[in-house]
Amino acid sequence: MSKAQLFPVPSMSDDERVRVFRRVFDATGDYEGMEVDAYVIITERYVVVLDTMLCPADVVAMMSFVTDELAGRMVLCVDSHADWDHAWGNAYFTDEQNAPIIAHDYCRTRLLSQEAADELAEFQQSCALFREVRLVPPTITFTKSMVIHGGDLTIELKAAPGHHPDQIVAWIPALRLLLAFDAVEYPLPLMDDQRCVPDMFTTLEQLVALQAERVLCSHGKSTSPQLVADNLQYVREIERRSLLLLQKHRPADDELENASTLINYPFDEVFARTNEGIDRTFYAQGHEENIRSVLHWLMEK
Repeated sequence: MSKAQLFPVPSMSDDERVRVFRRVFDATGDYEGMEVDAYVIITERYVVVLDTMLCPADVVAMMSFVTDELAGRMVLCVDSHADWDHAWGNAYFTDEQNAPIIAHDYCRTRLLSQEAADELAEFQQSCALFREVRLVPPTITFTKSMVIHGGDLTIELKAAPGHHPDQIVAWIPALRLLLAFDAVEYPLPLMDDQRCVPDMFTTLEQLVALQAERVLCSHGKSTSPQLVADNLQYVREIERRSLLLLQKHRPADDELENASTLINYPFDEVFARTNEGIDRTFYAQGHEENIRSVLHWLMEK
């Protein structure tokens, strides 16, 4: 791997104990140019790796930047959720580099599923990068919360469903720092399906209540705590406009193809909130899927 593909981003952190790393996926295809961030937190007792990105080589690269911090500290790994760009490097933490992998219990279920195996096989056929990937599930799991007492820093892992049912966040009270991963995203959050809609509302409301001074998420390069409130406002606006539609008309499945038109919430209106370049095609599609999820959820209530 060239250093240009994975590199530290010191400007994202205001504390030297929190290291931010960015992976750029340069393969051609649907995800070309995608960027994802992961973290290494250095505490008195532990080196905590939060997310393993796309493949074990990504973890090799991250760990090379913190070699001097390993002496006298135990390594822990945390998976924020089971998506391919967050947990497919887990195999690094087996064999000689064996370390506990901590995640939500449903993350383990997802990584052991046939669906995950099929997805990996598809990626392996299309890109050599994934040929060394093995699906390694977490070894320590929780459902609601778990605390890592690192000595100088405490890391609170909290269930934060909405993006996916297995999504978690990491809250570091001493720094007023929230590692939101995919629970919060710039320019807009993404929900897997209608099951996730009420959880997304609840999770974002709980994250706003933390009153973080700094929020880091896996995509979007933002550090602003305002992003959490913006994400909540966005999904509530979808709900508001969807309710207005459903007061007059219950759309059939074929009408939901252009969901943003149905509720009069075009992506350009969402995009107007942003001042930086984004993957317009990807997030426009995500916007349509979010609206479909909210509409299905409301119609099933």
